[in-house]
Order: sequence, then C-alpha cells, then structure tokens
Amino acid sequence: MSRSSATIIGGSEKRKDAFRKVRGEAVYAADLPFPNLFHAKVVRSPHLSARIMNISAEKAREVMGVKAVLTSADIPGSKTFGTLVQDQSVLADDVVRMAGDPVVLVVAESERASQQAASLVEVVYQPLEPVLDPLSALQPDSPLVHSGGNLVTRYDVQTGDPEQGFREADVILEETFYTPRVSPGYMELENSTAQWNAEQNSITVWVSSQHPFEDQRQIAMVLGLGIEKVQVISAAVGGAFGGREDSSIAILAALGAYRTRGTVRLVNNRSESFLAHPKRHPARIHLKVGAKKDGRLVALHGVVHLDTGAYASYGPAVGGLLTEVVPGSYCIPHVRVETHVVYTNNPFAGAMRGFGSPQAHFAIESMMDILGDRLGIDPIEIRRRNILQVGDRVFTGVPVDQTASSLPICLDLAREAVSRFENIQPSPGKVNGVGLALAVQTMGYGAHIADDSTHRLEWLPDGRVRIFLGAPDLGQGLAIAAEQITAEVLGLPVEQVEAVNVDTWLAPKGGTTCASRMTYLTGNALIKAADQLKLQLIEEAALIMNIPPDQVSYNHGMIQIPNGRNIPVIEFTSRLADSGQQLVSQATASFPYPPEITPQHLPPGMPHVMFCFGAQVVRVEVDPELGIVDVKDVVAIHDVGKVINQHGVEGQIEGGVMMGIGYALYEEMIQKTDSKWVDSFTEYLLPTCEDVPLNLEKVILENPETSGPFGAKGIGEITLVPTAPAIANAVFRATRRRVTKLPIKMEDLLFE
Repeated sequence: MSRSSATIIGGSEKRKDAFRKVRGEAVYAADLPFPNLFHAKVVRSPHLSARIMNISAEKAREVMGVKAVLTSADIPGSKTFGTLVQDQSVLADDVVRMAGDPVVLVVAESERASQQAASLVEVVYQPLEPVLDPLSALQPDSPLVHSGGNLVTRYDVQTGDPEQGFREADVILEETFYTPRVSPGYMELENSTAQWNAEQNSITVWVSSQHPFEDQRQIAMVLGLGIEKVQVISAAVGGAFGGREDSSIAILAALGAYRTRGTVRLVNNRSESFLAHPKRHPARIHLKVGAKKDGRLVALHGVVHLDTGAYASYGPAVGGLLTEVVPGSYCIPHVRVETHVVYTNNPFAGAMRGFGSPQAHFAIESMMDILGDRLGIDPIEIRRRNILQVGDRVFTGVPVDQTASSLPICLDLAREAVSRFENIQPSPGKVNGVGLALAVQTMGYGAHIADDSTHRLEWLPDGRVRIFLGAPDLGQGLAIAAEQITAEVLGLPVEQVEAVNVDTWLAPKGGTTCASRMTYLTGNALIKAADQLKLQLIEEAALIMNIPPDQVSYNHGMIQIPNGRNIPVIEFTSRLADSGQQLVSQATASFPYPPEITPQHLPPGMPHVMFCFGAQVVRVEVDPELGIVDVKDVVAIHDVGKVINQHGVEGQIEGGVMMGIGYALYEEMIQKTDSKWVDSFTEYLLPTCEDVPLNLEKVILENPETSGPFGAKGIGEITLVPTAPAIANAVFRATRRRVTKLPIKMEDLLFE
C-alpha cells in the first residue's frame, strides 16, 4: 500500500534492490554475462622495494589461449595516475615501491590460462632497502620512495599563541597515540569488466566504484583517448567504505580491452585486495594539552605522522581533515596542529570511512579522560566545560552554527546511559568499565575545491519519475533516500520514483560518493530539479489544454484546472511522448563556502564549514586473568539533522559501531616477515555477529541543518568515530590501564 507524501520523509521505505541482493540476484561488475569474455591476471611485485632489471614473457605468451602479455611499454597514454598526486604506476617499469605493485598484465581466454601464463612471467628484481616507518622516512639519510622526497604534504595550522597558553596552564599533559593500518574489509573483491567498441572506437567499462567520473577521466588519460570515448557504468557495489576510491583495476581492465580489442574482466583475489588497494592510514599522534585546575582547556599542540604508504592516494586530503578535527568537539583558545603525510614502502593508504577523524578522536577523546582523571573531574563534566557553543569558532576560524546545540544534549543523554550502565552487575569473574566519547565529523570536500553534485529527473510516459543519479549508491541507501526526497517534493508514492545506476554517458556528474556529502547535496539538487519539473509540467499542460499557465496547478500527481477537474499526470506525459517530447529537469547543488566565514589562507580542502556531532557510551566487561574485552552495551547518540529513511539511519549507526569495535579490538594489517603482510581473513580479524553488543541503543537527534534537504545532514561516517575511544576509556575504567595503541590487545592489559 502506498504511503501519502506526508509520511515519506522519515519513513522506513524498503530499498528497491534489497530483495535482489538477499536472493543473490544483484548484478555486480564481475557477474555481467558476455560472449567471448577474456580474463586478466596481474603479475605483482613480491618485494617492498626493488628495481626491475628484466621482464621475460616468452613462456607466458606460449600458453594456449593467451591474447596479450602487457607491460608499461604497451600503455598508449599516461603511464601513471592518481587523483591528487599522479604518482601511481599503471604497470611498474623501473622500480616497485611496495609488495603488490602491478608489473605485468596477462589477458587470456580463460581464468586458468591467465593464471598459468602469469606464473610463467619472469621478472628479475634488484632488491632495494625499504623504509617502513614514517619518522625514519623523514630523516635525511632515508631511502627515497619517490625521487621528490618522502614528505607528501605538511600542514601547520594555528590559532592563538599555544606557548602563551601553556604558560597560563595549571596542568600540562603529554601522550602519544598510535592507530593501525586497517582494511575496508568489504565482501565484494575489486573487479572491473571492459569492452572495446570497434564501431565507435570507444570503450565501455563496468566498475565497482565510488567515483565513476574520476574513473572515466583516468582511463581516458591512460589510454590516450578523448574522455567522450570512455563510458563508465556503475554496477552494484558490494561495500566500499572509501576503499573503492581507487581506479587501478578499472584502468588495467580497460588497458587489456584496448590492446586485445575485446572484452576483458579483471578480478582481484583477497590477497591482492589486501596488498594493492587503499587502507586506513596508520597514525602516530602526539598531543600536548594545557588546562586550568577547573578543567578548562587553554592550549593544545598536536604533532601527527600519517603513513600513506607507497602512493599518496587521498593521503593529503586525509591529513587535512585529520588536522581540522584533532581538537575534537572542544573550544580551545590556543591550538597548533602539525601533520605530516609521509611516503613509505608499506601498502598504500587512502580514503576510508571517517577520513582521518577516527585516528584524531582516539587521541583527543582518550586525552580528555586522562585530563579528567588527573584533575579528579568526571568525564562528562570535563567535556561539558569545554564543548563548542553556538557561535564559537573552531581553530581553523570557522564559526559553528546551531548544530553545536546538539552537544549538550548528547552529554545529557550520555549521563543517563552512564548511570544505567554503572549499575549493571558484570558477569562472574569479569570487571565492568563504562566509557564515553564525543565526536565531530566534517561534511563535504572542503573549501577551495569544486564541491558540486548534479542529478537529473525525467518524467516517463507512464507517469513514473526516473532519477539519473550522478553518483553511485554503495549499499548505504543513497538511492532510496533520493527516491523518498523526490517523491516527497512531487507528492508521488515512492513506488513511482526510481533511481538508476550511474552511466557517465547518460548521467550528470555528481562527484564522488564520500565525505558525508551525498544526502545533503543529492537531496538539495533533487528538490530543485523536482520543483523545476513541476513547472515544466504545468506549462506543457497549459499548452495542451489551451489555458493560461497561471490557471493550472499541480498537486500529488494531478494537474488541477479551474473547473475543478483533477487530471492524472500520465495524461500529459503520454501525450508528450507521442509527439517525441519528454519532461526533463537537471539541477546542481553546491556546498556553501561563503568567503565571510571561510578563511582563505588555508590550502585546498581546508577548512570545512559544516559539522555533524554525536556521542557514544560503551560498557565493557574485561576478564582480568585473560585480558579479553567484551563489548556488552552501546548507546549511540547522533544528530542527523532530519531522518530521511529511518531504517537507513539505524543501519548506518549499527554498521558504524561494529566497524568501530573492529578498529578498537581486532583489526590490524601487520607485516609478518620480510615483505609478507597479513593478507587474508584467516589472520586479519573482523568482528562477527557474535561480537555485536546484545544491547545497541540508537538515539537519533533531529537538530535541522537549515541548508539541508528537509534539514538533513550526513550520518555515514561519524557513527564509527567515537566507538574506539569510548571502548578505550571503558577499558581504563575497568582495569586502570590506559591503552594508547589500537587495537587493544590482551597483553596490553596483562603486562606493564
């Protein structure tokens, strides 16, 4: 039964792809059927750092069914790519900078033939001394990962006079925090299918990607084609979390199709996924804080080193956002944050959910508890004395609007949760610990970067409305949110509105699905497009009926005329279709970066001007003999502005908390021996259904963002940000052991 438009926003409309996915009917890029499909396999470096002395492919070419064995010499255009820094080799031709670097691409008629041929490619390497620690990489005598030096980007942002602030402080504390290299851990492996179109002299590439238009640009650059000759189509995506902001697989599949003039599919195995695709940045964060005796913060100095691995990827942008949120949700008069994004020969890091904020919050939220414990001030009270207020400025100079009014509410709700949890008796032989953390997450790309998103609506002849999304749904529910917003504005049942996957030849450019920006931008664009579509319909209906437009109105799928008649929209859309016309509307929404509130001296991507706030309270039980930590209860409090889809918001909170639990307790991609890394889920531990807290309460606040669609703002990233520090603070309450390194290991709790 259809809902009226009054109940669409905030409702729990089911995602239209949900049943296809649970029945295994969703079509991913690796599922697309093609006749005469070729299969590709990448020969990858086994070394952390080495010079390529020789590549011998004669034996590989002799394998029956092999269509091509490609090296860097076979690339017709640019041999390197990269969204922010063009430093990543399509196929390495001189040196390899990490284990897993691609060296040779084999294309064959079958998977078996491609794998056999790849095993016969002989590459002679001269191993070089690797650098694996970012601090060591910055030393003058360090081996160079890239010829320009190992420092990718450095930020040094300051407000006030930190040295003066520390002189005024009654207490000064210093601590260093460490966070691990983390895999996105999505189920669907990286894959792409590419098809050469001989008649059009063009190529079509199906991707599992967060940024199809960026894939299109980079494929065109590598193949030496005009961008209009490259069509990128987004298939269903099996999880992303930032890890699919990488074009390497799509580029290699396209290269294979271009050189064989055929259809080529490339699918990573899990080991390749671990080694050769972006991770969350490991971080070393040193904080020095100064406070008065009453707990008021007066100064903060942060020094951060981010290990971006062998390639920059999104490292510079991650470093910028992390820099902004090191002070957390607190108003501190004197702040300086120095962030270094550093090349090493480790697996490269890039975008991942939270984009630097989880690392920063583990540090600052742990430090707030350390400070409170030192001064004898309750964890909630010390936060209350320092939280941002409406009208305050964050240390980049940006004022905080009414969204900051959710912070004291978060603390009030956290107080109630803490009181409840502290009265729960632990299991026999266990000890209780209750901890909390606040969180702030930015929205959008940041200032000085084009932060626009365009989407299109078409009124179909049968009265339905089609949304051509300009950015892909990654499984997080963008499509259903877009459908609900459009249905609300047009007054249609949501069943009559359908969003379709991105096709760069058909859809407008919506940008990358990232940065907690899509509901905000997509919603605002679709509201404008829907309003324009209604006006077009009124004008066309007036022409058809030969009456003035001002005597025609639209309401809930009906055209109303002066005699009181309500005529269904389909009467006009079908007639227009018969004459070859169709109602189409396209609109762009942009993040507001007004110069009067956006400091202009900062580098591109800084500062951000919109913020999401939240808090989480966690109860853990710790086995004091075994050091095992069990998360029992979580209260997740998040301000979403306005709920668009209730189930979608709840799902984001549940998924974010579980990702935060993995970050706190289980996940770490470590180097085992020599050039071998943990590269399978046998050794890389993810939380499972057995690790889900029995009590996961979701408290959703609606403090409307005045510029957002129906008041909505982002929720996709912040839900994981406070989880790990809340767990670390809870562990301290249980054990009196302060953990400064993630993940928390049993030996951290059992031994000094």
